[in-house]
Amino acid sequence: MRLSLLPLLLLFAAPAPAAGEPLRFAAFGDMPYCNRGTPCEAEVTRVEQLTEAINAARPAFSIFLGDTKAGGEACSDAIILDRTAAWFNRIRGALVYTPGDNEWTDCWQPRAGGFDPAERLALLRARFFSAPVSLGQAPMPLRRQSDLDPAFRVYPENVRWQRDGITFLTLHVPGSDNNRPQDGRPGTPPGAAREYPARNAANLAWLRQGFAAASSAGSRAIVVAMQADMYYRDRCGRGTVAGHVDTRNALAAAARDFGRPVLLLHGDSHFWLRDKPVPEAPNLTRVMVPGDGDTRAVVVTIDLEAAEPYRFELIGLADRPAPPGCS
Repeated sequence: MRLSLLPLLLLFAAPAPAAGEPLRFAAFGDMPYCNRGTPCEAEVTRVEQLTEAINAARPAFSIFLGDTKAGGEACSDAIILDRTAAWFNRIRGALVYTPGDNEWTDCWQPRAGGFDPAERLALLRARFFSAPVSLGQAPMPLRRQSDLDPAFRVYPENVRWQRDGITFLTLHVPGSDNNRPQDGRPGTPPGAAREYPARNAANLAWLRQGFAAASSAGSRAIVVAMQADMYYRDRCGRGTVAGHVDTRNALAAAARDFGRPVLLLHGDSHFWLRDKPVPEAPNLTRVMVPGDGDTRAVVVTIDLEAAEPYRFELIGLADRPAPPGCS
C-alpha cells in the first residue's frame, strides 16, 4: 500500500512565509542507521524526535536526501517501505524525498539481504513517487520528469517546484558511484550496465531542463538536491568518482551560466559541511547534511535581498555528531 494522501485542500496547507519574509526549509538525510550494535528502536526514536523538531521549526517544506537505512540492514519491504513511510508520515508539512544507495543500489550485497536492486527501486517508485504531489501530512504539488518528458517516463523521483522566486529540483544521484558499473571488477551491482547510463542521461536532461525553466521563470536562485557526495575524492584523495563526472561537469557549467545563487544539498558522508566546491562557479554553494547517528537536520533560510543569501541552523540531537573525515 502506498502512502495515503490527504484531501486536495491540504495541498496548499504547508506553512508559507509571509510577504517579504525569507524562505525557510529543512534538509536532512542518512537516517536511521541501525548497523552499529545499537538497538534499531533507539535509532528510529531519534529520527522521530527529529521530525518533531522539524515540525516545531515550521519550515515551508522539508527535503530528505536519501539513505533511509544503513548499508548493513536488510532491504526488506518492512524496512525500506513500511518503516520509512511511518516516519515520513510524521512530517506535518510537505516532504520531498530523493533516493540514496542504501535503499536500492547496494541491496544486492549479502549484508543487505541479496535483493535485486532494480526490483527494490521499482518498489520505491511505486510507493513514494507515483502521485503528482510530495509526501508528508500536507503534500505540495510537484512536477515530475516522468510526466513532463516522454523520453524519461520511468523517472518519477526527479521532481521540480518553485517557491518565492526560487526553483528547486531533485536529481536521482546516489552514492556508491551512482550505480556505475565497475568495469567488470567485483562490486558491480547486478543490472548496473543497463540501469546507470539510462538514469544518468535522465538526470543530465532534467538538470538542463531545470535550469532552463528557472531562467524562463525569472528565478533568482536554484536549489539542487541529491544524495551523493560527488566531491569526496577532491576532499579525501581516494574513492571512485567516474559515475559522478557527468553530473559534476553539467552542474558546474549550468551554475556558471546561470550566474545567480545556486545551492547544492546532499548527504552521503554524514557530517555538516559547507563550501564552494567549484572554483569556476563561485556562485555554487554546497551543503552536506549530517547523518548516521548525527541525527540533525539543517534549516536553510534563503534571503535574496541579503548580501549573503543563505543562513543555516542545525536542529535536533547533537549528542553524537560525526567528526569531519574520510572514513
